Amino acid sequence: MNLEQVETFLVITQTKNLSIAAKNLFISQSAVSHRIRNLEEKLGCKLLIRARGEKLVSLTLKGEEFIEIATRWKNLWNETKLWTLQESKMNLKVASIDSLNTCVFSRLYKDLINSNNAISLNVSSHWSKTIYDLIESHDIDIGLTLNSLKYPNAIAKPLFKSRGVVISSKSSKYPEIVHPNDLKTSNEILFSYIPEYEIWHNFWWEYDQNEYSSVDTVSLLFTMFDLEEKWAIVPIWIARVFEKIHPVKISELSVSPPEYSCYQVSNRNLIPSKLKAIKKFSVALEDYMKTDVFLNSIK
Repeated sequence: MNLEQVETFLVITQTKNLSIAAKNLFISQSAVSHRIRNLEEKLGCKLLIRARGEKLVSLTLKGEEFIEIATRWKNLWNETKLWTLQESKMNLKVASIDSLNTCVFSRLYKDLINSNNAISLNVSSHWSKTIYDLIESHDIDIGLTLNSLKYPNAIAKPLFKSRGVVISSKSSKYPEIVHPNDLKTSNEILFSYIPEYEIWHNFWWEYDQNEYSSVDTVSLLFTMFDLEEKWAIVPIWIARVFEKIHPVKISELSVSPPEYSCYQVSNRNLIPSKLKAIKKFSVALEDYMKTDVFLNSIK
């Protein structure tokens, strides 16, 4: 059974006339008869009743029953043909640390999800070590993190660097430029940091390590700065988001902490079916990093 035979049968059921069916199909009447005979042979049953020499036909009981099946078969054929012509939807799994997802790349994700680029995007938040573990096991395709860790199959590509700043309540007394010695750790809200920052932090507050409070997500940090003397050192892109959501004071440090470096992490042995999606994401990421929205967030 093929498409020509099914279509011919359905046209005949509408016209009940072989010559009109032949005209509508732009073929000869003998070709119509040949197709129907072949279809009946394939199905092993009679579909049409036609008296010798007559152009008008009627349907057998099997022919009546076959109308619905033939219609579904043709629709399925058309859907299959359309499916073969369409570009397959690519699935891409991206994982990042919470602060990068929230403060830096959320606009990129929104644009990718909103655009018609045939990518089904799945974004999750994890700790940096977990991101590398997921890259190593191929459970995610791209990682975005502030750490370059040594894993056998992980490649970390530098994306950008940004400075750390002090954020505090709008009503705090901290100046525009503040020295670490002017910051009391009893008022600190320590945010999750890069290893280099830990060394810098311990240098300035070596004897006060048990005095500070800490949080590990941006959403928690957002809730803390109606407390007047509390302060935190964060990447500038977190501070910029704070400015829009909650009034805060941003102070520069006269002794700069280590810069925050962002990396795009991937597996050196990429899955072939993921190559196209990863390339699309990388191109979109490069374009996004040239926009004012991105550049203003890291300055």
